[in-house]
Amino acid sequence: MGLNERPACLRNLFHEIFFVSTLSCAQLLTQAALGNVLVPLHIVGPDIGITNVAELPWTLAAYSLTVGVFIMITGRLGDIFGHKLLVMYGYLFFSVFSFLTGMAAYVNNGIYFHIMRAFQGIGPTMLLPNAVALLARTYPAGLRKSIVFSIFGATAPTGFIIGALFGSFFAQYVWWPWAHWALAIFCYILAILTYIIVPSELSKAVHPEGKTDVIGSIIGITGLILFIYCWNEGPVVGWDKPYVYGVLIVSIVIIAIFIIVEMKIEEPIMPLSIWSVAGFPGVLGCMALGWSSFGIFIYYIVQFLENIHHTSPLLTTAMLTPLVIFGLIATIVVSQLYGRIPAHYLLMAAMIFFCIGNILIATAPPDQTYWLQVFIATIITPFGMDISFPAASLVISNRMPNHQQGVAASMLNTAINWSISLGLGIAGTIESIMIKQGKTQLEGYRYALYAAIGLSGLGVLVALIFCRVPKTTGPDETEPLLQDQPSTSTYGTIINSDA
Repeated sequence: MGLNERPACLRNLFHEIFFVSTLSCAQLLTQAALGNVLVPLHIVGPDIGITNVAELPWTLAAYSLTVGVFIMITGRLGDIFGHKLLVMYGYLFFSVFSFLTGMAAYVNNGIYFHIMRAFQGIGPTMLLPNAVALLARTYPAGLRKSIVFSIFGATAPTGFIIGALFGSFFAQYVWWPWAHWALAIFCYILAILTYIIVPSELSKAVHPEGKTDVIGSIIGITGLILFIYCWNEGPVVGWDKPYVYGVLIVSIVIIAIFIIVEMKIEEPIMPLSIWSVAGFPGVLGCMALGWSSFGIFIYYIVQFLENIHHTSPLLTTAMLTPLVIFGLIATIVVSQLYGRIPAHYLLMAAMIFFCIGNILIATAPPDQTYWLQVFIATIITPFGMDISFPAASLVISNRMPNHQQGVAASMLNTAINWSISLGLGIAGTIESIMIKQGKTQLEGYRYALYAAIGLSGLGVLVALIFCRVPKTTGPDETEPLLQDQPSTSTYGTIINSDA
């Protein structure tokens, strides 16, 4: 199949390169904001007054939480007010709160840092679905569109390593806030470039008369945030504190109220009818289990390298680069399997890869060379990421009615990022309990990773039992997610496989 023509709204090759690059930076910077904190975390934490190691996962959980829950509504806002406008606002929002996150060095307060990280995560929720919507609207189906979306997807692991590289360099040799201030400057420039480079033809809203489920959004987001708050606060202060389990009970009540409200709303943010679609609940549960285990994996592999092997943040970044290389290889290899193997088997394979990666880190001897279990884990785990998301998308494409594919895609992305925060909370709780019982630091890490093994192992069973769909017959089964959708922006949550 030959390369189809460049869209008419892109004047020349240079315009196309800048257009794709500007929008792909939405994906790249979303992951960079994870890497620039996670890897140099043991330099950043003490500098902002975090003395309790149980509080460190909050720096990642707060960011992933808001990325997960707010993306339910930002794609819809892009449909109503314009995708280009939301991308510009997303870069500006990302810029402002990246700058304020860096200012935590002066405030010297961990709570301030966590709050700014949470607000920082709202920027990517504006960027991701709306950037992909612009790409989807610009390119017709064909090889050129496939290449563009492949570029967009490939920026995710690359962004994480770039963020880790710059964050580690600034933390070790300059001053860690400059990682966030540099991100703020770059986001500000990208907001200007979006205004200049994105064609004016794409400024018009695709669904200006649409309605936003404001009440449902507020209630749902509040319930999800409070639920995760408990699981990440419990390891810090202890689950015996009344306000911790009190808020947990309140969050469950609010989520129940959200379900009742969604039954009454004319255009709900989460139509309850999607839960009756065969395979969808199982897919959502399977993805939540797998990606919660991945969140534990990526956090504790860094802790293992830096605290047990005593590697520097820059050396840790170098040791994690196979995640990028083999992530790209996995994408190429796995792309040949879709349409040939039933999706539930692919999901089961993804859960197995997640599980093996956690087993390798959980059982790695402290004096073992990097080139054995840790290196192998960085090779295997990317296959879990790059198999699971397209396979889940395939199930949705086959089972979900066209008018519900968008909202299902949004919920899929919410489940992934929300579960990463939940997984960190569960692992942190287990680690803190083990430490209080007199276990060593390494044993605490291992018990946390055992939880990840259990989560991904349960995901294997869920995939096998609850995610069965008919075997597809061609390579383009997920194409309905690209076409004829009432909400083009929500495709962004499908293609964002590593967010």
